Amino acid sequence: MKVSNLAALADENLFVEDFSRLSWPAVLDYFQNRGHVKHFALSKGAGKHVTNAELVLLNEFNFNNEKYALGKLFDWKINPSKDLEWLILLHKFYYLKDLAGAYDYTQDERYAQKWVSLIDSWITQVPDGFIDSQVTGRRLQQWLLSYFTFVQQWRSPSVTADFFGRFIRSINSQTHHLCRHLTPEGNHRTLELYAIFLVAVTFPELNSAKGFLEFSKQKLLENIRQDLLPDGVHRELSTDYHHTVLKNYLRFRGLSMLNDIALPAACDALLKQAIKFSYYVHKPDGFIPAINDGDCNSYLPLLKKALYYYPDEHLAYVITQGEKGVPPMQRSCGFDDSGYYVLRSDWSMKPYNEALYLFFDCAPLGFGSHGHYDALNFEMAAFGHSLIVDPGRYTYSEFSEDGINWRHYFKGGSAHNTVVVDGLDQTPYRCGRPTDPEPQVTLKQFVSTSGFDFLQGQVATHQYPVIHERTIFFLPPEYWIVTDRLTAEDNHNYDLYFHLSNRAQDQSNWVSNDVCHVIHSPNLLIAQPYCPDTKVIIEQAYVSPEYGVKHPAPVVRFSKLHARTTAFHTVLCPFKEEPPAIEVTQLPVYKNGRLCELSEAASLHIKLGNAESYVEDYYFIHHGSTGEEYTFADMTCIARALFLRKNGSGQITNLQAEGIQLLRDNATVLLHQLGGFTRLNYQDKTLILTDPITEKKITKTEIDFCSHGYLHRGEE
Repeated sequence: MKVSNLAALADENLFVEDFSRLSWPAVLDYFQNRGHVKHFALSKGAGKHVTNAELVLLNEFNFNNEKYALGKLFDWKINPSKDLEWLILLHKFYYLKDLAGAYDYTQDERYAQKWVSLIDSWITQVPDGFIDSQVTGRRLQQWLLSYFTFVQQWRSPSVTADFFGRFIRSINSQTHHLCRHLTPEGNHRTLELYAIFLVAVTFPELNSAKGFLEFSKQKLLENIRQDLLPDGVHRELSTDYHHTVLKNYLRFRGLSMLNDIALPAACDALLKQAIKFSYYVHKPDGFIPAINDGDCNSYLPLLKKALYYYPDEHLAYVITQGEKGVPPMQRSCGFDDSGYYVLRSDWSMKPYNEALYLFFDCAPLGFGSHGHYDALNFEMAAFGHSLIVDPGRYTYSEFSEDGINWRHYFKGGSAHNTVVVDGLDQTPYRCGRPTDPEPQVTLKQFVSTSGFDFLQGQVATHQYPVIHERTIFFLPPEYWIVTDRLTAEDNHNYDLYFHLSNRAQDQSNWVSNDVCHVIHSPNLLIAQPYCPDTKVIIEQAYVSPEYGVKHPAPVVRFSKLHARTTAFHTVLCPFKEEPPAIEVTQLPVYKNGRLCELSEAASLHIKLGNAESYVEDYYFIHHGSTGEEYTFADMTCIARALFLRKNGSGQITNLQAEGIQLLRDNATVLLHQLGGFTRLNYQDKTLILTDPITEKKITKTEIDFCSHGYLHRGEE
């Protein structure tokens, strides 16, 4: 049989024995017609693919909002951008999906010819492993996804036997390179392992396929145990990268099921935990907060795929926004290994997207280089809108035309909803992985009950001798009280930031009087008791919903200059339509007739409503060890935290407390718990006392605090 060079017999060391005797045209014909290998299909072609593909035909590429025309014959190794991410995206080949979609939609051979020419020129110019291994992993995935459209689905005549030989050799070579140069750990390693697995499953005819398959399966369980913390959160602690990793693990699961390949059973338990974090972290509007590096994406379509592999009624409820399934059992949830906590109103609230939500970051920086300097940061949403936001990442590049290091800006403390001390970040800035000692972040308490949530976290850093302690009290489904306590021996400057969304641009203002400071913004009131040494200002800031994009957005800054131990008390009151009138006053707290220091205890009086209809709320928090009596506003208590609501007639309608032993209203004893501290919930004339250590109910009683007091003795 006479054949030309590349149409000669297939390489002996490339394919298993039966295929090594075939000519390349015969090999191509086999792969065009085989049907036993199952694969993920690209979405059906549409007009949008044609629009995008036309630009690819001209070698015009737009990545991260930077567009360049590379010319007819371009050098793959030259970056026209100052941002390395641009060149990385060029080499990842995501745009092949548009060529495949356009070809599927039109069968216009120009798109197939371009697919061939781009891959061919890359093979000719670029050595294996150019840039780094994760780029190789992404490229292999994109090459194989589009391969099925051009070779197997439509059998394009533009795909010649000569080209197919070069293509399959390059696939084999790049996969060997990936096995030898696998990223040691992190989200890149995960996608690289999936790429090796994908090659093995797609081309079992390769001599190396069996080795690729065993290698990727062997490393999978080891990797997933290293990748995911016991609570299911990815160790890099980025909400966006968590889903990137989850996506690759679900691809492992899906491709293995399609082709009857067994995976280690232990993978499933960790993946279910990762899925649980995902459905809790999604805000009621279906998007995630961009904690650490990442974008404000929605991964509900990914969770829909997860539901197919792991049926779960709670997951179904989140995906359908309450239309199907069962609400998650926990209203609020803590992920203790990562340090992430989600506080929210009842899952059954309708409309679903109007529920109240707060994500609290009490986590370390996380493995790798994606951590921001944002300990004790939070994001908050209500009534279908993100109201206090994490501004995102914007860029990985330190270069910009305006001379501003935007990478530093978006990683820095002042770009997050936390307290900045002396203008310093919580750790010295580096574009990549930190080398200095990290801040020490500690969760001191997390309580979630039927009537309230209570969080307390603390951060200490080598950057400055100040301890920042943040407590968050949530009264569902109404509002939050955030207390930021700064403890120091010397004077420091403190700046407390609340970043509002782009929607609040030019829509926010503040009013200060001798009672309180109140910031008005769409669907949100931010109020603090008046303090003469607190300066309030609304400044210009930015939010970045996706890489390379930033929008102007206001930031509220409360500042205290030359202060030692001090505190900020902030009420965050979302509203749906008309804002309520609000007054927040700090009350003096006494112990044994002595006025307490701010470092010891504090109390607020919060008045909400108008002259015709209003409530008066009292909030007390004790920062030290419990056990002593404190008095405020005719109330005496022994408690860690206490919330009490009175209606316009002075009747108690809501009472919530953590670590309470005693409560008196004037001379009336409302509760006296002998022998220990108790968690208390009182609402709708139902009193529940719970042991805070065992979480077991001590008693549940129908009682009306409006008509008489209640004495509870420990021996009863």
